[in-house]
Amino acid sequence: MATNIREIQLKYNTQQKCLNFLAELRWGKTVTCPNCEKNKVRVIDNLKKRYFCKSCKEQFSVFTNTIFEGTLLELPTWFQIITLILNAKSGMSAKEIQRNLGVTYKTAYYTAMRIRVGMLQENTCLNGIIEMDESYFGGKYRKTNENKPDLATVEYKRGRGTNKISVVGMAQRKGKVVTKVIEKLSKRNLLNMLKTYAKQENSILVTDGFKSYHELEKYIERLEINHSKGFSKGIVHVNTVENFWSGVKNGIRGSSKSISKKYLPLYLLEFEWTFNHRFYKGNEFEEYLKNALSQEKSLEYWKAESTNQVKNIVYNQ
Repeated sequence: MATNIREIQLKYNTQQKCLNFLAELRWGKTVTCPNCEKNKVRVIDNLKKRYFCKSCKEQFSVFTNTIFEGTLLELPTWFQIITLILNAKSGMSAKEIQRNLGVTYKTAYYTAMRIRVGMLQENTCLNGIIEMDESYFGGKYRKTNENKPDLATVEYKRGRGTNKISVVGMAQRKGKVVTKVIEKLSKRNLLNMLKTYAKQENSILVTDGFKSYHELEKYIERLEINHSKGFSKGIVHVNTVENFWSGVKNGIRGSSKSISKKYLPLYLLEFEWTFNHRFYKGNEFEEYLKNALSQEKSLEYWKAESTNQVKNIVYNQ
């Protein structure tokens, strides 16, 4: 259930109210040191939620080892940006955040990226009927200067055999989806992804006829849909994951227009979160904050150092 921006503005209109809420979500009644996991702590500043751990002799706050660590932006603004992004089911660009809240572009961009890091969902395990399919990101070629993002300037054919960026998705029927940028769609890489995110027992994998999927039968029972004859035959189809790919590409075209290869995994996290919470009936804002408080800051500066740094954050590789 979405939380509207007006409600957030009224309920969390001061820094103190936001700090109290974060501390309650993170620790409840017992404050625990994020460095050593001990609860022998002394309060340094209760208003700013700063503490001293008697065990490891380190100071910490409610921000330590979270996406909020080191932020200079007021928490009420953070909460409003989070609400805007959660409610934008087709994604939201930094320019739109800038226009809505009056912050600078750099602040909007950096905050949005850290919010996406907070959407990391660890220990995702799919079971039952699991669909697996790949998609390619690159857009149509158009004449432009060399400094434009990679995904807006790729001039290659569609589908397999292209030099566009390949992303593999796995979707559980009526369940969650998980994605990964895999530049080489080899049997080994696909099998590693399958072993990471899918439960082998009591699961069936559904794919199309791509030859690299054939070897996956040695690990899990597999059904194949022949797209040259049709797109669905009973339970044998990959429509769920293809529906997800459609939403991702329409969202990117509609909100961001184009994005760079470097940050693609982070944008995919946003669409994964939206898809995985499509049936969620609780308070999504509160659910997001609980998840975000378990994710570290990760990005030290408003721009990532490299593509590998982003992949390391998202895929822990």
